[in-house]
Amino acid sequence: MTRGSLGRGRSGRARDDRGKIYLAKTVRAVAYGALSGFLLLYLVDDLHFEFPFVPNATLSSLVVASFSLVGAAVWSLVALPRIEPRLGRRRTLLFFGALFVASAVLLYLASDPWLVLAAVLLGGVGATSADNGPLASLDQATLPATLRSVDRAEGFAWYNLLAYVASAGGALLLVVPGSLAPRAVPFLPPAPHPWILLVYILLAGSTDFAYAGLSADVEEATTPDPASPRRLTGESRGLVRDLAALFAVDAFAGGFVINPLIAGYFVLAWHADSAEIGSILFVTGLVAAGSFLLASALARRFGLLRTMVFSHIPSNVLLVLVPLMPTFPLALAALVARSSLSQMDVPTRQAYSMALVRPKDRTAAAGTLAGARGIGQSLGPFPGAAFEAAGLLALPFVLGGSIKVAYDLAVWQRFRRVPVPDDGDAPTSSAGRRPG
Repeated sequence: MTRGSLGRGRSGRARDDRGKIYLAKTVRAVAYGALSGFLLLYLVDDLHFEFPFVPNATLSSLVVASFSLVGAAVWSLVALPRIEPRLGRRRTLLFFGALFVASAVLLYLASDPWLVLAAVLLGGVGATSADNGPLASLDQATLPATLRSVDRAEGFAWYNLLAYVASAGGALLLVVPGSLAPRAVPFLPPAPHPWILLVYILLAGSTDFAYAGLSADVEEATTPDPASPRRLTGESRGLVRDLAALFAVDAFAGGFVINPLIAGYFVLAWHADSAEIGSILFVTGLVAAGSFLLASALARRFGLLRTMVFSHIPSNVLLVLVPLMPTFPLALAALVARSSLSQMDVPTRQAYSMALVRPKDRTAAAGTLAGARGIGQSLGPFPGAAFEAAGLLALPFVLGGSIKVAYDLAVWQRFRRVPVPDDGDAPTSSAGRRPG
């Protein structure tokens, strides 16, 4: 634990609230990790889900994944700023937690693929492991109220680290014997679905239970005001608008190299088998998770913006190099090296974007930024899949990495002279670095 230990946070209630947010995020990540490894195959193999004018079930499943991201983005962008002023932050968390439960129940009961799509659009079904919905937005807006400003990078690092490990643990549920077998459950209508969807319902309910224990302190400067939706005010509007545009570009480029497409590259280029693919994704995920705490340490030394940008650039150069390596071990080494840096921008990005805006603007800012990332990420897999299907195996890596480097440079150019407000714990300079 670093010198600015989270255990020395603002108060005992603040620590309790932070722990409940971490718990809710962790439980949700287990649910998303399990479902993202199962749902798309389930749609293709069991429900034979195909959209009109979409040539096959595999592409249809990508459409469902995109709908899950777009649905979450719409909830964050449109609904969240209107609901939170009426209900307050705690009740809004409970509302979206209940929606999470409702979507899980609908998914369990649905035998028609279009009902599955309806469950996805409710915003609580993680067809991918991405968590860009309203609950994540509210988490990011609420966490700063539980942390001193000097501890925020570390607080967000733990938030993401726990989620990453939990998501990997959720995926392991799929290897439990019989986890994909239908199971009759007393007091519930019969449904021809794997029992893992019942686990998903229980995890969704546990998320809402964790939020129920939050104290009034998490409301921060967000007194409910039914008369008006939560809109960004003053300078926050322009800053968040620019961040949202840049984050959408980054997420779009990231969609070129989501895990299924990385797996497809190693299968097609190096004839990797399923065991090798599983090992590759596990190792890269584990390495990426370990980078979160390093990010918080670097942010204390160099500032949030510097850490966010200058850890991301080399990771994206390594991404470009993956398909250019002449042997399988070298390609794998480049991917693992890239993974050791690729997620360091996540906690610093979240802490930085929340530090830029006033407390009362944080919910609207987090919703806007999450929505922008969700929309960008929903579009990226389609060109990536098209390039891979055409045999242009290197192109998703080269384009994705190049666009991401351009994004990093644009973020630095736009924000390097923008002063970062502080809550009074320590002064900050323009790039978020604390003097001395």
